[in-house]
Amino acid sequence: MTAQPNPPPPSDIDLNQVVAYNIREARQLRGWTQEELADRLEPYLGQRLTQAGVSSIERAWDGERRREFDAHELLIFAMVFDLPILWFLLPPPGDHRVMRSTTRPVDELYAWLLGEPQQLEPLYQRLRQLGITDPTTAEETVEKITGIPAAAKQWSYRERRKELLLAILDQHGDGFDKNIDELGRIVDHLRQVGIRGFIAEHTGDEDFTYIKGHNPTLETQPDTGVNETTPGDTT
Repeated sequence: MTAQPNPPPPSDIDLNQVVAYNIREARQLRGWTQEELADRLEPYLGQRLTQAGVSSIERAWDGERRREFDAHELLIFAMVFDLPILWFLLPPPGDHRVMRSTTRPVDELYAWLLGEPQQLEPLYQRLRQLGITDPTTAEETVEKITGIPAAAKQWSYRERRKELLLAILDQHGDGFDKNIDELGRIVDHLRQVGIRGFIAEHTGDEDFTYIKGHNPTLETQPDTGVNETTPGDTT
């Protein structure tokens, strides 16, 4: 019996899959087995997951079965792994698929998490409601919210956002540089063959064939309709 080929991966991805991916990443970061993670989740869940149960959560990333996570579960994962909730919503590196029911790629997810510049003022207003009077400097946020002395830990959304953006830039910078290099090669080639030659290469249309030795910069010069004559030519 001939084995059936694996189905192609879906062309889109949803946020639950992103969470599943990051749960596995968080477990590996902490060096825990799936059994150890089940042990740590039990006090929060009120029941103990089996190793297969933890595996099914992680396999929701790239398996056939999907798993939906609610907001409270995100809080539990953040507390168990001692990681910010943001960790579990960051896009997988190198994944450029479209987010389900949207037209935006998943690698833009960090922008929706951290906020773009024009979106930050409403966020700062909310922070001020928590007693943060100047979000542009490191404030004693933890002390104001939880009573934990700020001397132990200072926090600033602006600073943390900057650190995260720099980390993302570092992660994706190599790919960006590679794309810039490729674009530079295309532009250099376009200068050599001209727009007509470039079209000819990609369409096979002989009307646009580039003649070797022809100056491509002349291709774009408009026809003025005036016959040029050599000085002194009276014919």
